[in-house]
Amino acid sequence: MMQREAIAGLRRSRDACLGGVCAGIAQRYDVDPIIIRILALLVAAVTFGLAALVYVALWAALPQEPLSSELYDIAPEQAESSAYGCVDCSKSAHLRGDGESLSIIVWLIVAICLMLLFLLVALNVSPMVKGSRWWQFWPLALSIVGVGLIVIPVHGCREAAWHALGVVVTAFAISCLPMSLGILSWQTFSYALERLWILLALAAVLFVIGLHRSNGALVILGSLLVAVFCLSTIALFAIPGDVANLLILMPDGRSLRIAISVALLLC
Repeated sequence: MMQREAIAGLRRSRDACLGGVCAGIAQRYDVDPIIIRILALLVAAVTFGLAALVYVALWAALPQEPLSSELYDIAPEQAESSAYGCVDCSKSAHLRGDGESLSIIVWLIVAICLMLLFLLVALNVSPMVKGSRWWQFWPLALSIVGVGLIVIPVHGCREAAWHALGVVVTAFAISCLPMSLGILSWQTFSYALERLWILLALAAVLFVIGLHRSNGALVILGSLLVAVFCLSTIALFAIPGDVANLLILMPDGRSLRIAISVALLLC
């Protein structure tokens, strides 16, 4: 098999959420992987998913970084210097806290960026939907948080639970958006729950077993069942809300009127 060659020094990282492309780009240009993942999601949203094809192409073209032996972090109890004499290294533990402080700063920056992204989207989309207010798009904030939980890596035994929570939050936010806008009634959830409760029960069982046995596959499968429930709620059990007609103002000045009842019948 022909070995793939690195393009411009890029390699797929082994510290990956999906294919390691974003983490590899972050390592190549010394950038935090979280920033690259958020930018990749924004580009994918702007290009209506076409950027995913570029991701797949890079995943197929780039080689994976080779295995390397990890360096051990050894902190001696004492060190002797000609200038300072005998130094107690155990008292300099605060120096190792710089990485943790930096991590907190990165988290704060990410949180601020996510809130600004929500406000930017809500304030620009709400004028396009006549009669809506920007706060009615609050499910978008949940979906942004959910996507963040999916793409932000977490090391440890709870990594799968972290990403599974992101899938659940994103799916729930998507199903809540038409209800917050009044397109669908909130009774849609109770109507769907009466018929699809078995999915949520099975998802809860998978969550408990997966967390108890530290089986990430079961946890992810449980989150996918919750996502199926949320999407089926809209597609199969939709109850019309107070908004009978949805008037969307296009950027070129034209308006698009959608009859909600007709749209639900088509679905």
